[in-house]
Amino acid sequence: MKHILSVIYLSISCLLVLISNVQCKRSESELAPKIAGLIGTWKLVEPDSTYDVTLIFALDTAHPPQDVTSFKASGMAGVNAYTLNLFAAIDGMMMADQLNSTYKAGTPVAMQFEQSYLKNLKAVARYELPTENQLRLYHGGDQPRVLVYEKQN
Repeated sequence: MKHILSVIYLSISCLLVLISNVQCKRSESELAPKIAGLIGTWKLVEPDSTYDVTLIFALDTAHPPQDVTSFKASGMAGVNAYTLNLFAAIDGMMMADQLNSTYKAGTPVAMQFEQSYLKNLKAVARYELPTENQLRLYHGGDQPRVLVYEKQN
């Protein structure tokens, strides 16, 4: 009888350890490859690459990925530096929030370009990674409704 109770106790102990390991693995956040492909520095190539415009995606470690992944994004918009929060889902949906920029003056043409770029970036609704080195951000802002970037690193 003692032997049977020992086997049952050992079996239950093993089962509890197994269940706890499975639960620990489920709680860990894994970054989907499509989302991970966003991380890095991107350079604007279309619709206008006259100015040196960059977009840097850095994972927001304060908000681990779940259904939506949070990024702290930043870059240069031609004249001024900017920061914003970007939220991406694996299905290609994207949303921007809390856009801020510096306030350096530039030529009227550069400032108009920058204002239009930031307006479009803030209106982003969807992203696409056709290749590992190309990013398309679709937005509801001014025409043409897509910003195309090339990966720098």
